[in-house]
Amino acid sequence: MGPILEKLKFLLGDKIFSDEHWRAFLDEVGRYSEAAEQEARSLRGSSEVLLAIIDLIPVAFAVKDQESRIFLMNRAAEEQFGLSFEQLRGTDASQFFPPEQMEQFLAKDRSIFESRRSVEYEETYWSAAKQSNRIGQTFKRPMYDTNGDPQYLVCVTIDITEQKIAQNKLAESEKKLQTLATTDFLTELPNRREFTDRLADEFHRVQRFADQRSSVLMLDLDLFKRINDTHGHATGDAVLKHFGQLVRNTLRKIDMVGRMGGEEFAIILPGTDMAGARIFAERLREAVANTPLVQDGQPIVLTVSIGIATMGPPDSNGEETLLRSDEALYRAKEKGRNRVELAEGLKH
Repeated sequence: MGPILEKLKFLLGDKIFSDEHWRAFLDEVGRYSEAAEQEARSLRGSSEVLLAIIDLIPVAFAVKDQESRIFLMNRAAEEQFGLSFEQLRGTDASQFFPPEQMEQFLAKDRSIFESRRSVEYEETYWSAAKQSNRIGQTFKRPMYDTNGDPQYLVCVTIDITEQKIAQNKLAESEKKLQTLATTDFLTELPNRREFTDRLADEFHRVQRFADQRSSVLMLDLDLFKRINDTHGHATGDAVLKHFGQLVRNTLRKIDMVGRMGGEEFAIILPGTDMAGARIFAERLREAVANTPLVQDGQPIVLTVSIGIATMGPPDSNGEETLLRSDEALYRAKEKGRNRVELAEGLKH
């Protein structure tokens, strides 16, 4: 259309009112009007095609202005948010979302314009269609005019609620499986496998620091078979759970107890030498003896024998420390039960 405009400018000279120029001017105006109409139709057609393409995008798509007012939104966005474009056109949607969510939405838009960077993040939004909060993976890209002033914010939001629910369920299942693999079902204490893993970790820690000491205790409930034979296995199970709770009540947060099998238990006391471990063991032994299990109104008195070993030479791994504490436990049994014995070897 440039040549037509140039010719119109020429014809707008002094002779425009002459019959010849007047008719030529009208002819050029007619051609210009026709060309302009063709271009307008082409632009309208292109715009309609673009809107049709945007409507075919299967995720929520919207464009906001610098004030976060929505002026373009596709059908997927209408379905996802449960709101029509006519409802949202020219608004920042404040009347349709909870105030605390709107505060976050608008603050995020402002920060994106200020940072001049595209962002991707998770956000929670209210869906009128679902009548519940949903989780969206949102992508936003700012656009600026030739002067560098904020102009548009292109927004895409994918509803990932079901995906997050599935991920949470999977994580919960994995956590349960991990618990089953590392926990004794009856006492809910760490099982032998978990205890030996922690024992190895503690041994390596002690090896790294020459001045560190940690102690390992082996414990055995005295005459447990007699309790099972006299009162039954259900009572025996109650005794094991009762004892497990007594041990828990005695431990520090950094200590660990595990059920090794049957009526045998083991304890790791990090940062504790033989003297400290003996004080702990005597306190636990007295607590067990003085806290009978009451079953069907009758007290069942318990006692425990304990063997103690401290990590260090000649042990080459944690299992050897455990073995020495088990040997000390055996001596405690031989000497009459309900007592504490120290392992031979390292005594400090």
